[in-house]
Amino acid sequence: MGTSKLVGYSVIIITIAFIFGCSSEPEVNEAVINASFTVADSIDSSGDYSGIGLTIVHKDSANASADTLFHAVTDSAGTLKGTARFSERNEYLSYISRNGRNLARVGLILADKDTLDIKAEFPGIEQTFTVSSREHDAMNVYQRVNRSFERVRAFMQAGRVSQDSIGIELQKWSDIYWEVYKDYEGTLASQMGASESIRLLQGWNNEQMMERIKQVRENDDLVGLAATYGKDYLAEQEGLDYAVSYLDTLYKITEGKQAKMQIQMEQIKLLYDSAKVEAAKTRLASFNDQFEGNKQAQDWAENISYDLNYLAPGDTIPSFLFRENGQTISRDSLIGTPYILEITTLSNRLYQQQYDRTVVIHSIYKNYGLQIITLPLEDSQVTVDAFFEERIKPWPVADANAFDRAKLLEDFNIQLIPTRFLIDAEGKIYRKYVGREYQDVIQGIQALTDTERQPS
Repeated sequence: MGTSKLVGYSVIIITIAFIFGCSSEPEVNEAVINASFTVADSIDSSGDYSGIGLTIVHKDSANASADTLFHAVTDSAGTLKGTARFSERNEYLSYISRNGRNLARVGLILADKDTLDIKAEFPGIEQTFTVSSREHDAMNVYQRVNRSFERVRAFMQAGRVSQDSIGIELQKWSDIYWEVYKDYEGTLASQMGASESIRLLQGWNNEQMMERIKQVRENDDLVGLAATYGKDYLAEQEGLDYAVSYLDTLYKITEGKQAKMQIQMEQIKLLYDSAKVEAAKTRLASFNDQFEGNKQAQDWAENISYDLNYLAPGDTIPSFLFRENGQTISRDSLIGTPYILEITTLSNRLYQQQYDRTVVIHSIYKNYGLQIITLPLEDSQVTVDAFFEERIKPWPVADANAFDRAKLLEDFNIQLIPTRFLIDAEGKIYRKYVGREYQDVIQGIQALTDTERQPS
């Protein structure tokens, strides 16, 4: 496991937490830790490998103090063994130290009743560190599959895969991810395999997407997939009331409190996206009562409440203004023009994956009056300029530090990036898209630009 993998699952685990939620119920899970460390003779020829420590910690937030889930020190043979106790399966930050000095930082996935076998040699921990467990072995398989697909995705984005072959490739990789789900069922990697498999089917093979959703929807760990992807498809095909009823049905067949919470979140968000603001507020009030004292639920409720009150469909987009090439670009200057407002860091991997698609969307719909505006969150103009060294820049992009970053994040309630707003010609919000929700933007654009008329 190389340097890039030592704390390599963090973004993945955050994605899992976002889709599936994370348990807030007080549980005590246990995992066995076996570790063996050696020291090269060039550093220490005594053969005494004692005093090497492994510490696993958990922090609820950046400002919170860390809770120690596991700490042990090696004997003279360089081995240690013990039991880590934790509340939920997740990746945890861990430190390897000797004589009180931290030498390496690693990410370890802890799951109930799992056993982690860890090995490393000093120096060169980054090159020699290995960990084997059911969770880690499954994650390694998932990552190998994912790296291979990323290469294929890059070919697609570069136009090196024919249009006729794209569907074949998406189907093939969806099936491979589904194999990861089936082969390693019950692991985080399995959840991620199911998620990616279903996501790759969205929008072009919805029939199979819904079939796979049916296979996972009674699993509380995966019901978030059924809620997230199922509701969007059914709302488009059958209407809002049908999608709300679908989520009600999911709620009834779901047992876990956390899974039920996730479904209710999706219900409220569906109503918000559909401009049913008062209905969303009513459900949110009930949600707050039901999950009072649950920090995750209350943080989410506070976030969506801001959107419902200030950034709902039909509300005027908050003010922004910058100059580019001597031209003032602002909320007021864009009245009469529908546009997508992007707020992101240009270094964000998901934004970069979506960029080529955005260029295509712009090239098509600019003929119907659509504009795109990007507000980057970078601190350095060098970084912004570097992004466009090998990319075209077909729409206005604000300079770095053109805005008060803190105020921008607050006014537009930016919790995840990229975040985009689709704005109508009157400067009103049509819909807010966060992360992969951008997949659905075409329907909104078509509603605003009336593609039946001739291009301007």
